Amino acid sequence: MSSSSVRWPTEIFNMPTSHIFLIDSDSSGHRLIVDGNGAGTFASRSAAEAMAAYIAQCILPTATLKFELAFKWTLSDLETRAATLEVPQPVHMENSYVDR
Repeated sequence: MSSSSVRWPTEIFNMPTSHIFLIDSDSSGHRLIVDGNGAGTFASRSAAEAMAAYIAQCILPTATLKFELAFKWTLSDLETRAATLEVPQPVHMENSYVDR
């Protein structure tokens, strides 16, 4: 097998350091989107926020999210709220040669 055909695992190098949580709300419900992926539709915004908090705590057990209004279209009832979860890098990753 030549070295060019070897596939190296990249998952450990592609760990995101932040996660984006969005809640799109309109008359049909409240859609939770995490990092661009749909995570469910809820009857209330508080239920969507509770699921977002649950997901955030699965990523980082001490996580807390604060949703803020990101977009509101005044011609309809469309509203988007956003929160960002910053995941701290381990010290050995912060001082890696890649950052030099």
